[in-house]
Amino acid sequence: MSGDTEGGRPGPKESPQRPRTLKRARVGWPPALRELKELLYEVYLAAGAPSLDEITADISDDDGLEGAPSRDTIHRVITNGERSGQQADVVAVARVLARRAAWDAPDLVARARQLWMQTMRAQGVGRPIGDLRGDVQLVLDGGLGVHPALDTSGARDRFGLLPAYIPRDHDARLKMVVDAAKAGRSRIAVLVGGSSTGKTRALWQAVGTLPDGWRLWHPLSPTAPDAVLAELPDIAPRTVVWLNETQNYLGPDPLGEQVAAGLRELLTDPSRAPVLILGTLWPEHWDTLTTRITPGRHAGALLSGRKIDVPKAFTPADLVALDAIDDADPRLRQAVESAEDGQVTQYLAGVPYLMDRYHAAEGATLALIHAAMDARRLGAGLHIPLDWLADAAPGYLTDTEYQTLDADWLGKALAYVTTPCNGLPGILTPVNTSGPRNQRTRRRPDPSPQGPHYLLADYLDQHGRHHRTEIPPIDFWTAAATHADPTDLTELGNAAWDCGLYRDAAQLHKHATTHGNPHAAATLVRHLHTVHRTDPRPAQWAAAHASLDDPHAVAGLLRELRRAGAGEQVTVLLARDPAAHASLNYPGAVTMLLRELRELRELRELREAGAGEQAAVLAERAAAHASLDSPGAVAGLLWELREAGAGEQAAALAERAAAHASLDNLHAVAGLLGELRRAGAGEQAAVLAERAAAHASLDSPGAVAGLPWELWEAGAGEQVTVLLARDPAAHASLDNHPGAVAGLLGELREAGAGEQAAALAERAAAHASLDNLHAVAGLLRELRRAGAGEQAAALTERLPAAGQFDLFIALRGNREQFRLGREPDGSAAPSWTWNDMD
Repeated sequence: MSGDTEGGRPGPKESPQRPRTLKRARVGWPPALRELKELLYEVYLAAGAPSLDEITADISDDDGLEGAPSRDTIHRVITNGERSGQQADVVAVARVLARRAAWDAPDLVARARQLWMQTMRAQGVGRPIGDLRGDVQLVLDGGLGVHPALDTSGARDRFGLLPAYIPRDHDARLKMVVDAAKAGRSRIAVLVGGSSTGKTRALWQAVGTLPDGWRLWHPLSPTAPDAVLAELPDIAPRTVVWLNETQNYLGPDPLGEQVAAGLRELLTDPSRAPVLILGTLWPEHWDTLTTRITPGRHAGALLSGRKIDVPKAFTPADLVALDAIDDADPRLRQAVESAEDGQVTQYLAGVPYLMDRYHAAEGATLALIHAAMDARRLGAGLHIPLDWLADAAPGYLTDTEYQTLDADWLGKALAYVTTPCNGLPGILTPVNTSGPRNQRTRRRPDPSPQGPHYLLADYLDQHGRHHRTEIPPIDFWTAAATHADPTDLTELGNAAWDCGLYRDAAQLHKHATTHGNPHAAATLVRHLHTVHRTDPRPAQWAAAHASLDDPHAVAGLLRELRRAGAGEQVTVLLARDPAAHASLNYPGAVTMLLRELRELRELRELREAGAGEQAAVLAERAAAHASLDSPGAVAGLLWELREAGAGEQAAALAERAAAHASLDNLHAVAGLLGELRRAGAGEQAAVLAERAAAHASLDSPGAVAGLPWELWEAGAGEQVTVLLARDPAAHASLDNHPGAVAGLLGELREAGAGEQAAALAERAAAHASLDNLHAVAGLLRELRRAGAGEQAAALTERLPAAGQFDLFIALRGNREQFRLGREPDGSAAPSWTWNDMD
């Protein structure tokens, strides 16, 4: 009965009137399963979307098939996002659909088998948390970053490397986040506090409560952001993403914003839930990430509302609890007796001993330490090359110290700074670059061309940032240009420029450009054009050596060259064909490059530079292959293609976006719907509207609230009905901003969904977040507009216990009644005066 033989392929079979087309499977993980389901759905559509009964009949008629899936099993094979049970069932479905679609059945079956086997073998990134529980060495500084405790009277041998843990107030808040993840909801928490305040230990204690089946992933190599971006698609449900020192993941530009955007998508993807993202930051790093101005501001949006403060000291109540522990561990007793100002965790981490060693250092030893502290505060990564420190240290010495330096100064200095303090790592710790052990996915690291690397003690790193303000000497900068890690050169160059060291900045940025940093070239041109306006050589170097794979960076370089009047160098850069090399993973960056090419094309003096041809090439590639993961960025790209006159490419992109754009961010989906409508792509808007109404996540009330209006504007009123039939009022998360809940309530009311509006009002009154005073006031107004007076009253009654008494008494009728405050039982306080005070 095989239809995949020689002699020509049969055309698609004609099918009679059939039920509604099956829905596309929503798959988050593993990637191989997502590819398998997409492949099966594609051939299903190509076969004319046959009914389940027709597919069942085809399989029944083919005696050569190993599998004989039932009608329900066929439905699961095509539409279910979970792993399929039997390979033979998948193969049977693939083969009969291939015959109906006139596809090459043997080829399709081979691909389906391969993807099925990859799916079954998939484990996801990271390792089982149980493995970590069984080996505390894996969670210490060399692993997850938990500081070991000092050793007193052989306490480590008797009580273990880590002493008993004392829960504090921040642990209760962290527990709520972890409990939500246990219940199946993706969450993120970032502990913010100074060095050695117990942030990482608190995370590990919380993670230890997760049940078996959870994994933990600590991305590190080759760099923190590269590791995240490379493996992000392979994060399985029930995975902890461990981002200790979160600034190393979100801070680097531009990769940090890409990491943040990817993590935001991960958190909002219900098919990947639950995942738990945990991080730590010093307060200054928190301020930098949440206040800086960057395109998209993904890092700030990711972190907003996720902060849990960790105090630097134990409260008196904490100290009482610590003293009451029935534990003979001498480390805890010593910490209670000796820690100054309640700084118990710092004492246990050996900070007093560490600072004593630092203050006792002198001469070349102190110079080596200061070089490491300056390297970290000015942009170096965690692992500092020894060659850099060795070449930089002499520059810190006085003339007398330098003249008396002996031949073995470096060996003596290293012996001092690497000596452990009471069983804890010293001021500098040698870095093991050999990679993890006993992992089948282990990759052999590239041999370091820079020799040994050292890690500066965390507390001294922070101490240097707060107390060292001197500009490092010339030797520091020349050694940095020669020995610093290539990924750090741009940041170090920026620091040099900010200090007025223009020559050193230029050298660092030149080297960074040579090593492929996509943004260093534009910085080099901009800076040197202000210093040497008539010298064309910086522009020539940048145009000839700049990396071409980042379209955002190439757009920035073209802009700087244009502003510098370097038209000849613009031509040189365009001749290297950046349009063919540009990555298409981030449509927003592609849009920026297209816009810059369009502007160049319109300049008379650059008309012959080749910008028009480059724009055409890039438009063709983007229309066919640009990532569709971010609907908002796709909408921007669609607009730019139309502005550039690339109508055919805009139409091709609209076709792809309507069928395949991610539905994870409904705000962005609504924006894409609007852009399709403005582009005159009514048919594509209808396809996207149908997908969004039927399959988009309903978790975010603000995002859902914006969708019905766009659906109405797109003429898709029927899809509004479909969306409302999925009952967004019951699914909307109330952990979100209360203003978003108010928006959804208003939209439900406008749509005539009175019952849903009433249900959402009931839920919001009992459970809506009360953290934002202004937003809560807006929700109360919307409840009253909806006629939900009882629910508004119930929400109002929750305000005092949530610390929002000012809003409570501001509401009509409450100010006079509660003029003197209230009692714990909720009643108005009886009359009292100053005379009643003790």
